[in-house]
Amino acid sequence: MVTVLYKQRHGFDVRIFTREHGPAHVHVFRGEKHVKVNLKPMSFSQIKGFNSRELKQIRKMLNDHMAFIVSEWERLDPEKR
Repeated sequence: MVTVLYKQRHGFDVRIFTREHGPAHVHVFRGEKHVKVNLKPMSFSQIKGFNSRELKQIRKMLNDHMAFIVSEWERLDPEKR
C-alpha cells in the first residue's frame, strides 16, 4: 500500500494497494470511512461511511490531482512490473 495523497483538504488519504489489479483505482480513507474509486471513468464503490457531500469533495480532490494519481497508478501497477 502506498499513500499517494496524505491528509488533503478535508483530511482524506488516498492510497494505492500495490498487489491489486486493474482497472486503475484508488482507495480513499478518513478515519474509519473508506471508498474505492475507479479513475477512468470515475465511479465509487465499496462506500463505507461517507455521505454524498463527502463523496462530492472526494471527486473534486481526485479531479484536481488526477494527472499525478494516474501517473502513480501506472508506476505502481503490478501488471507492468
